[in-house]
Amino acid sequence: MRTSFVSYTRRASILASILLSANAASADDVRGLRSDKLVEKTHVVDLRIGHGHADLVVRRTVHNGGPRHDQATFYIDVPSGAVAVGLRTLGTLDGKPHWFDGELLEAEKAAARYRELTGIGGYYPKDPALLSWRSQNLLALQVFPCPPGEDKTIEYTLRLPTQYREGRHHLDLSALGTEELPAEATVSPMIAGEAIFVDDTRQKAPAKISLKEAVDLSVAPASEKPVEGALASVGFAKQKNVVHFHIDAAPALSRVPRGAHVVVLIDASRSLDPEQVEAEVAMTRAYLSHFPDARASVLTFDRAVHASKKGFVSVREALDGLDGSKIVRQNGSHIDEALSRADALLAALPESTPKRILALTDTRTRQELTPERLRGQLSKSGALLHVGVVDGAFSTTLTRDDAHAWASMTRPTGGLVWQASIDTADQGDEPRTVYEELARPKRIDHFQVHAQGIAPETLTPPEVLVEGTSFEDLRLSEKQVPFVEVTGELWATPMRRVLVADEAENRRWAGLVFGSDLLHSIEEADMMPLAMMGRAVSPVTSYLAIEPGVRPSTEGLEEFTGSGWGFGSGLGRLYGGHRVKPPQISMFDKQAFLKDELSRGLQACGGAGKKTTVGLESTLEEIVSVRATIDGEKAGSKLVTCLEEAAWGIELPTAFAAVWQGFTVVL
Repeated sequence: MRTSFVSYTRRASILASILLSANAASADDVRGLRSDKLVEKTHVVDLRIGHGHADLVVRRTVHNGGPRHDQATFYIDVPSGAVAVGLRTLGTLDGKPHWFDGELLEAEKAAARYRELTGIGGYYPKDPALLSWRSQNLLALQVFPCPPGEDKTIEYTLRLPTQYREGRHHLDLSALGTEELPAEATVSPMIAGEAIFVDDTRQKAPAKISLKEAVDLSVAPASEKPVEGALASVGFAKQKNVVHFHIDAAPALSRVPRGAHVVVLIDASRSLDPEQVEAEVAMTRAYLSHFPDARASVLTFDRAVHASKKGFVSVREALDGLDGSKIVRQNGSHIDEALSRADALLAALPESTPKRILALTDTRTRQELTPERLRGQLSKSGALLHVGVVDGAFSTTLTRDDAHAWASMTRPTGGLVWQASIDTADQGDEPRTVYEELARPKRIDHFQVHAQGIAPETLTPPEVLVEGTSFEDLRLSEKQVPFVEVTGELWATPMRRVLVADEAENRRWAGLVFGSDLLHSIEEADMMPLAMMGRAVSPVTSYLAIEPGVRPSTEGLEEFTGSGWGFGSGLGRLYGGHRVKPPQISMFDKQAFLKDELSRGLQACGGAGKKTTVGLESTLEEIVSVRATIDGEKAGSKLVTCLEEAAWGIELPTAFAAVWQGFTVVL
């Protein structure tokens, strides 16, 4: 029997209002076509988060409280980036509940088939369901028939990309469900044993949550590899490829070695001011705090090395009594002697012992101490050497300096030269956090990405990939990209990782591209290969789930010109710096000052009147080299030694502001 014109007009108005509200809504809309007594009872989600993607298996049940078989229509507000990759409907087979899987079809073909199956016929109703594209943000799900007085259950799968940050794979998920019935989710990691977090709070898996509001879900990878990632390269037309890759730095790129023996060298020479010496002590504390089970030895040096007679002690004991204000600064920067002492201490240990040296200094020393000569002081122990070039004491920074001349000394050991400063007044966590970089590598420096088939200038990777962060790229490429090579350095140690295009990743991104901005650059004629490979609902594909052998039913939807108004295609087209010194006093005669000081020293030593030549080198206010010759005296004689000691005891005034200067004084 035909319905009246008024009835048809009313239902057409309902359809129009559904379309308009669904396109503007921020939540799902669920309605019955024939009755408002068809309501949703349950909406549950089995959500699994992996590395690069998450899958949401969504199961929804409606109850038809009306008097006739009805069609349930779901307008699904799709989370950003999501695509539908599966559909199935719960029916019966041999009198028992049975899930019937959906088939991905060309959109118009699926819509026509659904109209046929929901039309008037001579058979009992069966279970067709149609999941179709409305836009990137909206899907339509039609389910018929929903028997009167009974429940009807449908299930679809959404796939979303995740974002890697702060060492975890995050899924920033919007609210799901209707205003009346928000979704309830069970959250698990795809890889068993990985930790799962809900809004940064670790949860025991599986976690039960409500999706009434937006939520941040994440998993922490359990892999020990410093770099993970995946590559997809999907050809879908001539010279047209979807390419996606992500490169993820591990939450912790390295570990502080257990059972290490550590030597810290503190420069106590006069070219550093008292604040800088106190900064060195603060740096030592921040650094050693990352070696709780280590044995440590802290040495200070000027023109001599000052060490505890106990040798290696616990970190706590090594730091006890260490006070920068009590360190007396002297002339001389004999870091060569300090390195040699450290090398000897560590060489006496078993070869398998982790060995570290941290030298804190301004690197201002006599000219003969070239990096090559200093490297020779580390010939026995095989220890890793870091050099911290001490700058200020008012902010906390640590920056590698590969251009420093001493880098040629540190790099062969695996260590680096660093420009270092520290806020000595900061009692918080920042100094310890920053100086962890000296205890273990926390970033990949000189980070480079080479993708075969992609012009290097079009890639924009960061120069440094910090642990727990990621570099990702998605594009259309004229060429296939069979592999991506990643290179960089952990401290001075080279690292390399190659990602090879993976078939499973290809299938994922063939589908996920329909949830991305890249969709707008793909011609509709080229979409079908991608949609079919990714098994995704798209502007050109829909899912149709039916029981095999189903025919038009006796409860067909005759009101709408004998069809179930199945939808087809979519509705539209798609550091450090230099210490500032007071200005040089132009009238000050440095040569005369030195001559007067040395003359008094020679007289005090009993050599007055003897012809003497003294060669000196200075760095700022510090004397770093003394060589004296006295007529009639052998090198190392009592008189020569006395004069050299007198020279070492000279305190230079602030007029000596040159970074380095040499003097020859004749008496």
